[in-house]
Amino acid sequence: MRERITDFITAYVRQGDEGGIIPHIWREPLVAFGDARREEIAGLRRLVHPEHDLPENVLPGAKTLIAYFLPFTKEIGNGNRKERLSSAAWAKAYEKTNAFIVELNGALIDFLKGEGVRAAVSQEAGSYDPYLLKSKWSQRHLAYYCGLGTFGRNNMLITAAGECGRISTVVTDLDVPHDGVIAGEYCLYKKDGSCGACVRRCPVGALSEEGYDRVKCSGLCDENAAVHVGYCETPSYTLDNSESALTGSNTCGKCVVGVPCAYRIP
Repeated sequence: MRERITDFITAYVRQGDEGGIIPHIWREPLVAFGDARREEIAGLRRLVHPEHDLPENVLPGAKTLIAYFLPFTKEIGNGNRKERLSSAAWAKAYEKTNAFIVELNGALIDFLKGEGVRAAVSQEAGSYDPYLLKSKWSQRHLAYYCGLGTFGRNNMLITAAGECGRISTVVTDLDVPHDGVIAGEYCLYKKDGSCGACVRRCPVGALSEEGYDRVKCSGLCDENAAVHVGYCETPSYTLDNSESALTGSNTCGKCVVGVPCAYRIP
């Protein structure tokens, strides 16, 4: 069943990559399967957000998390290396991917239903606390527990296809073998202190030796949202914490391009 699910996601992504506001933006997707009952997941209410949703709340009887990564092509990633703000192609790829994930998750849930498997997506998956600047459903942390990758210095997940792309998760009652958390570190900075490229890449100094400044990071995303507008009818996020009603592409991506872990494990 794991192989059939992976094949379904892969085929759906290939088909979806053909059209939309910008075509040909994804490489081959990665899929991992994690234990929805893993004890550490409850700790996300302490680690990430006090109201972080839990798999059992999303789907009573949850057993397995399906995590997948849609990696961007080098053309999309490399095109976002220059300038302070995101490239138009990056912002369009971001919007198309977020919208496509909703579509793919719905199709995957229907596919699993046909196989007698219950599945659901957290209602918090697309939300973002405008005050704490944190998610109540951290795709990256859940994907980490599924064994999809390890965290980089920039707090992004480094996968076998790098960190330049988007992650999603689906909660199921599927009975399949689970992938374990990856042992060791993919991040060169965490491994031996030999990198730190993502810190230097941040245009506003949100990443530093002292840690991560969420306010600075969010501010730059707000700037992008004010410029990259009109790419889709319903943008990914409405920036409720902004002084004006910005509804553009709330993205940046500078710290995941032009780095050794952009498209692979360094």
